[in-house]
Amino acid sequence: MVSGELKIIAQSPRFMEVLELARRVALSSANVLITGESGTGKEVIARLIHELSSRKRETFVPINCSAIPEELLEAELFGFAKGSFTGALVAKAGLFEEANGGTLFLDEIGDLDLHLQAKLLRVLQEKKIKRVGENHYRPLNIRILSATHNDLSEDVQQKKFREDLYFRLNVVPIKIPPLRERPEDILPLAHYFLGKHSLRHLGVEKRFTAEVPAYLLSRPWWGNVRELENLIERAVVLSSSNEISVKELENDQDNDADLEYLFERLCHKAGRLLSLEEVTQYYVEYVLHLNQGAREKTARDLGIDRKTLYRRTLPRFQ
Repeated sequence: MVSGELKIIAQSPRFMEVLELARRVALSSANVLITGESGTGKEVIARLIHELSSRKRETFVPINCSAIPEELLEAELFGFAKGSFTGALVAKAGLFEEANGGTLFLDEIGDLDLHLQAKLLRVLQEKKIKRVGENHYRPLNIRILSATHNDLSEDVQQKKFREDLYFRLNVVPIKIPPLRERPEDILPLAHYFLGKHSLRHLGVEKRFTAEVPAYLLSRPWWGNVRELENLIERAVVLSSSNEISVKELENDQDNDADLEYLFERLCHKAGRLLSLEEVTQYYVEYVLHLNQGAREKTARDLGIDRKTLYRRTLPRFQ
């Protein structure tokens, strides 16, 4: 599917349903919450909605809420007045104003702190903003698209995310299935990335050897489409011939194959990508096992106190 400069490769029925829902919701002004694992293409769907909407000639402004330090995010979103804080030498418009008339895409909205969640809720309700350090409001005509890999309904139950904001954002939910659940898309995507990066880096199109398709279909792709593209791009750049073999694809992975296997098994057990906290817990429990349950020694080996050790060894998976 091509929309403007956006090209989407898809054959699977499940992803075609996502595209159809995106087409339908684009014609409205409803807020959309896009969910899915990291690397599934949430921003691609957000851009598609914008490209198919009546706002397509206006600005599409993406922001990753987890990539900007918490103390700077408010100024980035809302802008600030001159002299409102140390270093504010001139007034600056924020991303809300930059996207005025168009679409603002808030990626990883689940990482927004409660203070900013309250401010975002007010923007959605009142359609106006106030820069940091100013006393007057500025009108907004903006569409909000948001995305997260978190389960926001669970975050609401745990009081990590405001329920009223959740319902404001989640007018139309779009859930993107992981790549492993739509295997029909793996090979079309792989061939697209092969052509794209061959021409981009070398100016000569490369091809896969005969055994590559079966290899690609056998992988779990916990990193989803992003992992697939990165794998193929590295192989294209490092390959010395016009053919990409399984060996070259395997060699493009981290040198420690055992480490890759370990993390694939952990992700398979959880049924999803693991957070850093969960990976840390697994390692703590591994060291505890090596020390035959000796908590004092385990705490010393890990450089943590016993209180932290007890917290880290609480069960997380059933």
